[in-house]
Amino acid sequence: MNEVKNEPVSREFINAYLDGELTLEEREHLLDRMAGDDSLRAEVCAQRTLKEQVRAAYDDLPHPNAGVRHRYVNTAWRQALAAGVLLVLGLSGGWLAHDRVDQPPVVDRLAGLPAGYQPVTLSGRVDTQRVVLHLDSSDPDHLSASLDVAERLAQSRGQGQVELVVNSMGLDLLRQDRSPERARIERLAASYPNLVFVACGQTVARLLREGQHVVLLPEARMASSAINEIMSRMRQGWVYVKM
Repeated sequence: MNEVKNEPVSREFINAYLDGELTLEEREHLLDRMAGDDSLRAEVCAQRTLKEQVRAAYDDLPHPNAGVRHRYVNTAWRQALAAGVLLVLGLSGGWLAHDRVDQPPVVDRLAGLPAGYQPVTLSGRVDTQRVVLHLDSSDPDHLSASLDVAERLAQSRGQGQVELVVNSMGLDLLRQDRSPERARIERLAASYPNLVFVACGQTVARLLREGQHVVLLPEARMASSAINEIMSRMRQGWVYVKM
């Protein structure tokens, strides 16, 4: 991942820094830039705040197999998350500035979603027919469960859309040399045109820098980064679910 000196620092580069996916040289370069750039420091801080809010929101959630049904996140947390997104995206033009943070959307149910998963929405124009799932674990049971959820949601939506976005260790799901679910992904892609598998370009780039050979399954497409893909979908009114 190359950033030219004195050129604007991309959001993808900042995300890679926060995710620990930069080389030592790239990290030191960014820290030097931040030392003399107040706006860059503010954007990095805002991006970190958003990531921490998302992470904290799921720290206390029970495992999906716990058998306890959870509906949408409570109003206070959803407002905090929306505020974090507003802060981050407002620094680069923003897309949610016109939305009312004090009036979070209310959705009674999400068809096809099993008990125990926690959907999140940010926009008042919520479309429950469009869902983005996020996977960052390589645990075999977790990979299988994520495909279970993706299939149920795709099956229940017909003309709706479902995306399963993977990053970090979750990339194993879409790697030809590592995926334990190759046959199933091929079947799902053939059976459900409304189900899309998306790999994080930042994670792929990091693995390549480490000398790993990364080849994705033919059913997968690659986005610049997982967070950019998820934020893009959420600003369009999609529902987000962390696997």
